[in-house]
Amino acid sequence: MSVNIASNIQGKLFPGLTYYPCSGTRLHADPLVLIHGWGADSQIWQQLPDQLSQMADIITLDLPGCGGSQAIEDYSIAGLLAWMGQVLPQRCTLLGLSLGGMLCRRFAEAFPDNVVSLITIGSNQQFVADQQYLAAMAESDFTAFINSWQADPATCLKRFAGLQAQGDQQQRQIMRQLRNLESTIDPQSGAALLNLLGSLHWGGAQISVPALYLFGQHDALVPVAAANLIPQAKVIEHAGHLPHLSSPQLVIEAIGDFLEGQRYQLDKPRIADSFGRAAQHYDSAAHLQHRVGEQLLQSINGEPSQIVDLGCGTGFHSIQLQQRYPKAQVLGVDISSGMLAYAKKRYIDQPIEWLCGDAEKLNLASASQSLIFSNFALQWCDCLDTLAAELYRVLQPGGQLVLAVPGPHTLTELRKAWAEVDGAVHVNRFASLPHWQQALASAGFTKIDLHSHTVTEKHDSVRSLLLELKNVGAHNNNAGRSATMTGKQQLKALYNAYESWRLASGELPASWEIISGTIVKAE
Repeated sequence: MSVNIASNIQGKLFPGLTYYPCSGTRLHADPLVLIHGWGADSQIWQQLPDQLSQMADIITLDLPGCGGSQAIEDYSIAGLLAWMGQVLPQRCTLLGLSLGGMLCRRFAEAFPDNVVSLITIGSNQQFVADQQYLAAMAESDFTAFINSWQADPATCLKRFAGLQAQGDQQQRQIMRQLRNLESTIDPQSGAALLNLLGSLHWGGAQISVPALYLFGQHDALVPVAAANLIPQAKVIEHAGHLPHLSSPQLVIEAIGDFLEGQRYQLDKPRIADSFGRAAQHYDSAAHLQHRVGEQLLQSINGEPSQIVDLGCGTGFHSIQLQQRYPKAQVLGVDISSGMLAYAKKRYIDQPIEWLCGDAEKLNLASASQSLIFSNFALQWCDCLDTLAAELYRVLQPGGQLVLAVPGPHTLTELRKAWAEVDGAVHVNRFASLPHWQQALASAGFTKIDLHSHTVTEKHDSVRSLLLELKNVGAHNNNAGRSATMTGKQQLKALYNAYESWRLASGELPASWEIISGTIVKAE
């Protein structure tokens, strides 16, 4: 299916799908698909699809044999994943409840290119406990459930409704809502899906897409202990198995924050390619970056013997480090093979080593480096906590981390001018000073001396600013960027919007917030 799916959703192909077009500020071009859990159909979502349609196109999907979806022959995990592949859009964010969330997780494992991101509510790594995984329903309780369904599905569903509401601060209200639902479930499909629920578990593979896992604090079906085993988990206080019914605002805020964050998800291969293409012109355009880097060199203490220039780019500072510390072994590390090829050729006669790698997973031994120098590079990392932990691992006790990165108030004028043109993401977003300090402290660093200051660069025109950004490879590399080329009319509107910042001198300002300083690993 294409992104513009309204006619198909309401049509004859998939009567179990319902389409809710976005009615607010669209956070994603791709739709958000909601898949319910066992013992229900899409009615279980109640007002959530309408509420989420303020952020994106929403689709609700009935599982086979539930609601408007026809039963299928194969209810194995392979059969369900094949069915999902047939009915889902080519790319989407998946939001699953309980069993639906477990299926969404398995689909994201199997088909990561089709999944933008993953959200689950009340979904465990496996529903039934065993000797290896205890944070789940006891096997005897689940067996009783199967027997109850076989004996009397209606009575089984009433009992299941009680367990879904149990423990929630709005238990009575949820019970009333569940009693008023007129869910349609084919008995044979219900039995097959229940058997699947009992055997289903996450696959062994880690998923490569961003994920958010929501749990109810007092869930009677999925113990909250399961949340402690998942780093990306968020617990909704005072809620049971259906927090979207009892605490809808908290759930919507959590989902909204998550989706907003995905707009700024960095595309690392694109980043590497952008800088590789900019290698020939980088040094002639990176005046600010070089000035900041040379100031950073002056803050290094002692005589480091093992030095990493992390995000070395063209090697501009790598050679300065080698000349400043001739007895040291200098290693230039960059994610861009194009940049490294340029640096190697330029400094072929220098005793500098080069390594292509990602700062968040360095191919370096623990406690092997006495200095990590990084200038205008670490802002391209996805997760500061992961990055800080990796830097801490690689540094020797007493080792220094000397860094400079742009802060969140960088290019404020450009960001605001673009906001007057459209709602897409045009300017990269950067972490704040407190965010950096917190991540470094959480990693174990105790001597953190970081500060922030603003530098204002001046340009004759917006075009010259954009050209400078292009020449240093600082393209818009966020997931929320427009999928189409920027047109002449958009650029004209941008130029007009930026005019409100023109100075009395006739120049246009471009503010850069610079976060820089020295961090030392305790001995």
